Amino acid sequence: MSIQRTREQLYHTTDAGLVVPIGTVSHLSMYSRQTLLQMKEKAVAVEKLYSDNNLLIPSACELAHLIENAKQLSDAWLLNSDDATMPLMFRVMCLDRIADAILPLSTVPSRVKYLTILTSGSLNLQQRLGSYAKNILWELELWSTLLDRAFNAVLQEPPDIVVRFEDSEVGIACKKFYSESNVEKVLSEAVAQIEGAFDFGIVAMNLDDLLPPDAILKGGTQLAINRHIDMLNQDFLTRHKRHFKKYLDAGRVLSVVVFTNVITDSYKEKPRYKNSLQATVWTVPGLPPEKTMQLQRFYTQLME
Repeated sequence: MSIQRTREQLYHTTDAGLVVPIGTVSHLSMYSRQTLLQMKEKAVAVEKLYSDNNLLIPSACELAHLIENAKQLSDAWLLNSDDATMPLMFRVMCLDRIADAILPLSTVPSRVKYLTILTSGSLNLQQRLGSYAKNILWELELWSTLLDRAFNAVLQEPPDIVVRFEDSEVGIACKKFYSESNVEKVLSEAVAQIEGAFDFGIVAMNLDDLLPPDAILKGGTQLAINRHIDMLNQDFLTRHKRHFKKYLDAGRVLSVVVFTNVITDSYKEKPRYKNSLQATVWTVPGLPPEKTMQLQRFYTQLME
């Protein structure tokens, strides 16, 4: 559906292709894959999940604010109010992403633990503030993505996620980065979580918080944008390849996959604005052919 209102946020494109906010203009036009009412319904479903588990969402926490934003935006649209602004829409897009990760917890025995953590720290996906809540959200996002791709995946510590794939038990350690100063340390911790306990392991790294605050990636088409995100991922892998070779060559951790999830603007297409997730893979060289083929089948299913 389209939204046309006054007061649009003005953005500036950096040399790297990222768009950052610098001011406002008088017109707003955007499109969404889902109606605003559907986003509001997701927000209400998250509230219900907490209520069904006798958990309170503290009014001061980020999750409560995002839920309120979803209701506010839907109501503003229905009432033809100028409160339906672009910055508010971007926050609701973040809530949409969070809800997709949270709602599958309804059948998980340990769901109360995860739901509690998510209300105890920052879940602001547009700001680059580290928090344990965001670390756990990354685990849930990847787990829910695996479920959506028909994997037999469970939340399990250690490492973070365990997948039964073909004849193997795969351990996945999830790591979220807020700077590149500690990549070696984090990778070492991830390998220790997996080593020796599974048939093979994968380290899944999230790079969202290495982007500038409030960044939007802009391009003419979604294909062009996806290529740019892949380039950002590949640059990260190239910069830290020596660490991957050091920690992965000798063990059962066979691969690193890096993910970047960012709001994007494909201005030649509709809908223009989306949450766009792109994954890029690095695999230990010289693996036996059968293991190489199994990893390829795993990633093909993940990225289809």
